[in-house]
Amino acid sequence: MKKIVRTLSLIALATTLVACNDDDDKKVEIETPPPAPVVKTYLRVLHASADAPLVNVKVNNNIVVEGADYSVGSTFFELDAASYSVAVDAILPDETATVIGPVDLDLMGNKQYSVVALGTVAKSTLEPLIISRDVTELASGNVRLQVLHGAPDVPQVDVYVTPPDVALSNENPLLSNVAYKTYSDALDVPVGDYQVRITLTGQKDVVYDSGTLALGEGTDLLVVAVPNTKTGTSPVMLLAQGKESTNVIADKNAPSHVRAIHAVADAPAVNLVVDDTITALTDVPFKAVSDYLPLSPTSHNFKVEPSAAVGTYVVDADVTLDKSVHYSVFVAGQLADNSQASWPVVDMPRRVATEAKVRIFHAAPNAPQVDLYVTSDNDISDDTAAFSNVPFKAETGYVSLKPGTYYVTATVAGTKDAAIGPVMLTFEGGKIYSAAAVESVGGGLPLSLITMDDF
Repeated sequence: MKKIVRTLSLIALATTLVACNDDDDKKVEIETPPPAPVVKTYLRVLHASADAPLVNVKVNNNIVVEGADYSVGSTFFELDAASYSVAVDAILPDETATVIGPVDLDLMGNKQYSVVALGTVAKSTLEPLIISRDVTELASGNVRLQVLHGAPDVPQVDVYVTPPDVALSNENPLLSNVAYKTYSDALDVPVGDYQVRITLTGQKDVVYDSGTLALGEGTDLLVVAVPNTKTGTSPVMLLAQGKESTNVIADKNAPSHVRAIHAVADAPAVNLVVDDTITALTDVPFKAVSDYLPLSPTSHNFKVEPSAAVGTYVVDADVTLDKSVHYSVFVAGQLADNSQASWPVVDMPRRVATEAKVRIFHAAPNAPQVDLYVTSDNDISDDTAAFSNVPFKAETGYVSLKPGTYYVTATVAGTKDAAIGPVMLTFEGGKIYSAAAVESVGGGLPLSLITMDDF
């Protein structure tokens, strides 16, 4: 009987082991947790250095913004939250050079980062200012403003944001005693019309006035006070960097600036009459360049009369002027065939510390098209023209040159026959050199130059 029990026990044990082996052969299903969601971060840049050249912005050595000029900003780039290397390269006349960074930035998730290039090249104070803030929803019916003092030569200021035309005498500033490189929190205010005015700290005399700004639903702006490179007496202008663009807001009282240039070789001294009521310039001789005259930004009538024959108009032209813009208005052509006429061009007087800006006009009516050479020596025989087939009443635009000594030569187009030069000129960084090719007194050859700006 004991044997039978032992045998049955062994059979039961074997059966149990087989059953266990059968269970071990089954695959165990383990659920893999879903990947963690990728958290995003947001980065944008703003060029706010008034004497710096155009720049490229690189993230992890890839160019994300190319050729950004002063007062130009990017939109936000969406990136994965991580560490990034950010650098700003200055575009110089003969190369590029890293002027900010590379700096490693740990960009956190659900944050917005604004990298603002501030300071001046001339004073070696160029630097990045990094402003971060949380990504938060803007409530319906509101706009969002964040304010930065970015003008290095302007002292501490008070900032007033009020409904339009409210007297400041009984108003308190929205921001007080704001120093250079200081910025506010993000400020949410109701949709509507506003006026931004800036005074020196503790004073009520306005040094900047935006005029009426209509801020619509969803507006979200970084507002930066930067050095004024437009017209007018205000030391600053505002850059409003939004979701899609960056806009310059000049002082509401900024005029247009106009200078007159007498380029008619066979004309006598003349007077300039504006809107039939103002004799703005008198006895202006051939090749003279006036100072800039402030005029209201609207359409104006310009008449030119010989100083010895008042009321006899040889030019009668209407010119529309835009707010805060500089203009040169040439009187070009010749009296002999009654072709004299106004020739308005837009000037851009911002000077860049790292380069000389050179601009040349063809204002000689009897001269053919010309080729222009800018060379390191006076022999152009093996050189290629910097500009070819330039006709009467055309210009080169502003050309950036490395500071140094150059030879400028104008030839009849397609030839090496010099009509002007070679003229040896030394160009300094931070200056503008403008010149117009004109005929000799009375008309005809040889050609000569009217020089302007920093010549």
